[in-house]
Amino acid sequence: MSFREKIHWVALTGLVIGFGWYFLSYPWAIANTRAGMMASVWMLIPATILFLIPMILGTAWFAIRTPKEAHLKEDEREKLIHLKGTHAAYYPLVLGTWANVFALINGLRYGWSVNILMATLVVAELIRVGAQLYYYRRGY
Repeated sequence: MSFREKIHWVALTGLVIGFGWYFLSYPWAIANTRAGMMASVWMLIPATILFLIPMILGTAWFAIRTPKEAHLKEDEREKLIHLKGTHAAYYPLVLGTWANVFALINGLRYGWSVNILMATLVVAELIRVGAQLYYYRRGY
């Protein structure tokens, strides 16, 4: 397993932990109130920390264990994997954003809208990382 593939596994784990916690513990009953919006803002801080801790520790751990691999430049295969993963995530991101815009036009309240936009970003990022891991496993 290459260094970048290991980092992608750590990113996937961090996303699931950080934003899994956010969406599972968010007070959905008050989403459309000022308190719900403040909860979104303040819950993003620990969610980001929960995402960053595995990323920092995992990257440092793998860089210390394999320093030569950590300093290798991205080869053509890895560039293609990055490109394909980003391409796969683009469409869910655009569709989720447009769906949210149409929902807002049709009366969706702002508290739900913020969380739907955040979920769209997280899902797009999970698709990006997941696709890249798939392509690493396939050997592209």
